[in-house]
Amino acid sequence: MIIMIIARQKRKENIAEYILYMWQLEDLFRAYNFQMDKINREIVSEYKVSAGEKVEIGNWYAELIESMRAEKVLEQGHLQILDSLVDDLNDFHFRMIESPFHSDYQELYQDAVHNISDFRLKMKIREKIADMEVCLTVLYGYMLMKMKKRPVSDDTIEAIETIRRMIALLASKHKAFEEGSIEL
Repeated sequence: MIIMIIARQKRKENIAEYILYMWQLEDLFRAYNFQMDKINREIVSEYKVSAGEKVEIGNWYAELIESMRAEKVLEQGHLQILDSLVDDLNDFHFRMIESPFHSDYQELYQDAVHNISDFRLKMKIREKIADMEVCLTVLYGYMLMKMKKRPVSDDTIEAIETIRRMIALLASKHKAFEEGSIEL
């Protein structure tokens, strides 16, 4: 239950963090080869929640795994709902760029745009992949590298930081837009 509450809260508070969190769950399921008994035994059982909440979390994980099977994203890719959120965020990103009211975001985008292009080239990503997918992939990759304690050059960290700042502001503005407190 607490895990689902965290996911719901992330979805409301910060769309980018929610997407990254869900990508992490997808990779966790892949690492466990989608074996729910092992996931329940080694992951869910360790959560500091009631037995009933553990059952709910296990059921939610099982539903996510079933969705991954149905959508054929067992080896790679993301759930359609997450791809749709990335697309929505990308649309919002372009609306922010074109808006006369959000020069703060436009400045951060200008700071990051060359780094986005550079990462797209380094990662050999097809040109048609949306900027937001590139940005989120970069942030996710950086998070994984930090978790694995892999070295990252200062130049790369600086480039990632321009993207992180842009995404943080975009997520904040997205939340404000959904709440009706800003206009485009």
